[in-house]
Amino acid sequence: MNNKKHRHGGFYEFILMALFKEGPLSLKELKEKTLLFVSHFGYYHREKFEKKARGFLDRFRIKRYGVSGADMARWRREYGKQLDVEFECKDLIKKGMIRLNKENKCELTQSGQEQAEKFAKEMETAAHLIERHFLNPAAAARNTIIADFFLAVMKLFVGFISGSVGLIADGADAAIDTVSAVIVWVGIKYKKEFVGTLIIIAMMFITGISVGYESINKIIEALIATIEPISMPILVIVAEAIALIFAVILSFYQRYIGKKYGSLALISQSVDSKNHIYVAAMVIAGAIFSMFGIYFVDALIGGFVIFRILKDAIELLKEVLSSIKGEKTDFSKYKVPFEKHWHMNRLQTFRIWILYSIKEDGLYTKDELINALEMTFRSGYIPILSEFKFTLGKGFDFREEFNNLIKPLLEQNLLVKKDDTFVLTRDGKKRVEKAFKSIRFHANE
Repeated sequence: MNNKKHRHGGFYEFILMALFKEGPLSLKELKEKTLLFVSHFGYYHREKFEKKARGFLDRFRIKRYGVSGADMARWRREYGKQLDVEFECKDLIKKGMIRLNKENKCELTQSGQEQAEKFAKEMETAAHLIERHFLNPAAAARNTIIADFFLAVMKLFVGFISGSVGLIADGADAAIDTVSAVIVWVGIKYKKEFVGTLIIIAMMFITGISVGYESINKIIEALIATIEPISMPILVIVAEAIALIFAVILSFYQRYIGKKYGSLALISQSVDSKNHIYVAAMVIAGAIFSMFGIYFVDALIGGFVIFRILKDAIELLKEVLSSIKGEKTDFSKYKVPFEKHWHMNRLQTFRIWILYSIKEDGLYTKDELINALEMTFRSGYIPILSEFKFTLGKGFDFREEFNNLIKPLLEQNLLVKKDDTFVLTRDGKKRVEKAFKSIRFHANE
């Protein structure tokens, strides 16, 4: 029991919040909520990755910085013990925060009620602030202005003191991006997104043409040996590396919010930010090669960058013109990084829940299982996730996709179909038990 002294941070708050919002819950119901919470963070894929990593370390007998495959396995066991619902509930009973009622369900005491209410208010306040300042289109557009302004100042400053023409041009482009970001923000705020979108597309064409012009000039200068070396290439590399990191973060952020709220303006900004990744890489390559006396590599890379920028600008322009005509924009083609991984984890979670519902709740028919999925993943309360309006079931049609969910379970012999019912096989029962055992739902021996 000594290894239990350091509980997984904030997990007892999770239990108190669940009881505060939904009233008395059985240990089984609390375990289910914990399973749902953990599954939202790609647990199943992470477990597979850790297993492969342990195998790799042990196979090659790697023990770097004191970490081996055995160490990772041991750490996972200890970490897993910290997610023991039964232990947490017993500990909260000892602390006088919860008690068992006549139905053998956990319920809050007076002191537990006060603590749970405090945690719930703090979480709701945090969720509201994050939603207000980060997770809405207007906030994303405003934050883009701040980021673009910082990048413009940094690039222009470093460009002038280093003599990097590429960085100065990139800084001027970032300054223009700041102005266009302001227009996008105003457009979103006053429901005139198309204006901002068209301006971004126009800026993409200008960026592509300016990069092309600079590339051709640099190749000509290199051929006639009049090109001037960059005086401080290391400083240029550092500045553009920072800009590249910002571009990656902005592209992901703008794409996520744009897709979530159906904002073509933010999607356009995300494409523009992605193109700035290529521009930053081009300038970094030019600075690195200039250190070895080669001054035209970034100009050659510029050809690829021009193609990408102009191609994206043309595609976005077609999208805008279609939207103006009243056609619906297909946002599904604008992929968010790790979206595929998250979708696969979502499907895996639904399939585990189907197996669990058959084993624990005695649900066997298609309609029963669909109802269980809809109730669990759409309307069920999960502490923290519900405050942040994050749910795996949002936008997923369980009835439409049920056959796709059930097919792999039948193929893997985890289920068998008998008439209109589904029956769990021995392998299916093991898979459910493994899912629960993996995050230590059962009491440790």
